[in-house]
Amino acid sequence: MELSGLLEDLQDRLRPIKAQMFPQQVLIELQDAGLRGQQLKNNAPLPVSLEAPLPALTCREGMPLEREPLGDLIGDLLVNENQQDAYVHAVLPFEASHWRVIVWADGELHADPEETLRQVDPEMNLPFTLEEAYLDFQVLPGSPPQMLLVASPRKLVDGWIEVFSLAGAKLDRLAPAQSCLMAALADELAAAPPERLVVLLMPEEYECKLCLFHNGLPVFERSLPVGGQDLADELVRCLVFYHRQQPELRGMHLLITDGILGQEAVEQALGMPARQLEWEPYGSLLLKGLAIQRGTLA
Repeated sequence: MELSGLLEDLQDRLRPIKAQMFPQQVLIELQDAGLRGQQLKNNAPLPVSLEAPLPALTCREGMPLEREPLGDLIGDLLVNENQQDAYVHAVLPFEASHWRVIVWADGELHADPEETLRQVDPEMNLPFTLEEAYLDFQVLPGSPPQMLLVASPRKLVDGWIEVFSLAGAKLDRLAPAQSCLMAALADELAAAPPERLVVLLMPEEYECKLCLFHNGLPVFERSLPVGGQDLADELVRCLVFYHRQQPELRGMHLLITDGILGQEAVEQALGMPARQLEWEPYGSLLLKGLAIQRGTLA
């Protein structure tokens, strides 16, 4: 065997040992239209280096449809960055999960909320049954004790697990976007006075997601037009509707995750400027939330 071949063979033998001694970690955000990710070095994020658009119908409403091509793509991205041995922490597409706020009838936090909820099996108005779902719980502030439930269809989560298996990746965590969003917004929500509504707009390629928060809790969500006067008109309708339910509200904070097409129309309709949230050095607000959940925020 030539010297180059010996060196290559030695590197292959040492690679798993090195991976155990100095574990690499990667954060990845999954979306229907594409994915992005970045490496962590000493628990600090490097610039986004794993990024690729996805062809139409590769992933739809969070469900991976073309699993083998997706696995090949993710595997190639990891190899290109020499991260094939990294532990991957990924955020599911927002459409992959549904969230609800739970207040227990007995006013107590249960030691095993998942088992309790499955036994009671209440009507949750989800597009699938609890039996068909994986559940994620997060304790929320306030009294009586409340919890955020995020539910994802088992077949969807299992589909992404298969994708990362086909990629040859070490999937360490597959987090719902809603949980990462709450983690990233924790300080903003805690600082908001109880009489004020927090309005969050998350512009994407074909729509703008609206989330309303009150007293630190998610209370309303809707998909709105991507921008301009159409977005402003629909946003005002949603706010008027919610204000009728909570007439004690006396103001709001307008937050955005990125610049909005025709943002002036939105600001004029609400009579206030929008404030863009900061997430750098992470590649997105959800990647920042994922890092917070992992306890590795830079």
